[in-house]
Amino acid sequence: MPRFKAVYAFLLAMVCLTSDSFGQAAPAPGAVAGKSAVFVRSVTFQQTKLGGQVNPWNRMQVEIQANTVPEAKPAAGAEASKLLNKKWVDKVKVTVTQIYKTASIKPEDWNYYRSTATVLTIEVNQPRSVLFYLPGDVVKRDTLKKEPDYYYIQLEVAGNEEPLFDARGLVLADQKWALHKDLQSKAKFDPAKDAADRGVITTPGVLRPQYLVLYADTPVVPPSPEFIREDVPTR
Repeated sequence: MPRFKAVYAFLLAMVCLTSDSFGQAAPAPGAVAGKSAVFVRSVTFQQTKLGGQVNPWNRMQVEIQANTVPEAKPAAGAEASKLLNKKWVDKVKVTVTQIYKTASIKPEDWNYYRSTATVLTIEVNQPRSVLFYLPGDVVKRDTLKKEPDYYYIQLEVAGNEEPLFDARGLVLADQKWALHKDLQSKAKFDPAKDAADRGVITTPGVLRPQYLVLYADTPVVPPSPEFIREDVPTR
């Protein structure tokens, strides 16, 4: 019996250690896909000069990848079309939210920005990048760093939202890059989202998808998909 208790204690300690490490480790770019139809493969931030603009803009690059295609019952005689569509995912909506802290400790006093871009179609296993920009004058006015203090990304496929968490409230393995490392549990994510939903009301249209930016970006811009134009500010 003592030996059994010792083995049990060792296994329990290993499970706790593994779970804790898994929850805190930073996700690696290009993580192996799980069951999400589309997942966030990597997120990077950069300050860049656009065209003849005086102040550098903040650029957020969200690399997404289609993993699987939701099953749909084909119409009669549509087998060829069904086969073709298994290689593409249409209408992928990418919504990013950025949170910048201020001198205040109150979340309601922080800066919140949100923007949306809808990808027309993306080929399975062919990563593409969606870019979002904060204007340089806003960056300078609000003394914003290159990278927000927190961010999260929500994906929808044909109107259906891709889950970020499992039934236990833990982030899904292939969506780790969709969330800042401090928001990777539902218990921490929900309060941040509630505050952001209120905060972005005052900043519609400030954070912009790439197709609304009129100036050329000087660094090499990664391959991007085609977009469905949505020129109305999104909350």
